[in-house]
Amino acid sequence: MKKVIVINGSPRCNGNTRRMADSVVAGIQAVLSEVDVKWYDLYGLRYSGCRSCFACKAKNGRSYGRCVIDDDLSAVLDQIAEADCLIVASPVYLMDVSGQTRSFVERLCFSLGSYEKGYRSLAKKRMPVVTVYTMNALPEMAPYGAFDNIEYFLGHIFSPPRRVCAFNTYQFRDYTRYVVETFSEPEKACWRDVHFKENLQSAFDTGKDIACQLREG
Repeated sequence: MKKVIVINGSPRCNGNTRRMADSVVAGIQAVLSEVDVKWYDLYGLRYSGCRSCFACKAKNGRSYGRCVIDDDLSAVLDQIAEADCLIVASPVYLMDVSGQTRSFVERLCFSLGSYEKGYRSLAKKRMPVVTVYTMNALPEMAPYGAFDNIEYFLGHIFSPPRRVCAFNTYQFRDYTRYVVETFSEPEKACWRDVHFKENLQSAFDTGKDIACQLREG
């Protein structure tokens, strides 16, 4: 049975980011009849980013290639080491992934990225990765450089990620409760009704492609 790990880097457990990740998983399950899916909501965990202790780089050390920080993220990193597919989903805050997502990627990638010749990856396997980003920005305003940075390291450790995005997201359930002068709620609703369905379908199709890759592998 293939094992899929889903990382939700949003504080909202049932928001746009979760729905997009759900669609990727649904696509995988549409192809693979048996798949073990484990979800982790980062905002429900207590952990920090990399502390630069270099224990994961210690020569002849038992912790070589492994983060030694003992917190709620430790078990997640252990699960990822045995996984067959990784999905990392995050909202975009201040033109970058959420802080929790960034800290997660630090802990995951720094410990598995060696200082050996060629910066050899210490991951057990080259598994497929999907990155999901949701944002209030329009496509032409998206911080693609930030996405490239995250994906460079995930790609080096595992494999180049498949990227799925949802733009110009509908942020509030009730726009009348907030001071929002720069957006038009009717325009946001119109965009959501047309484009978010397309985004969900793209996520679903990506999941199907990944499942075919897993089945053939």
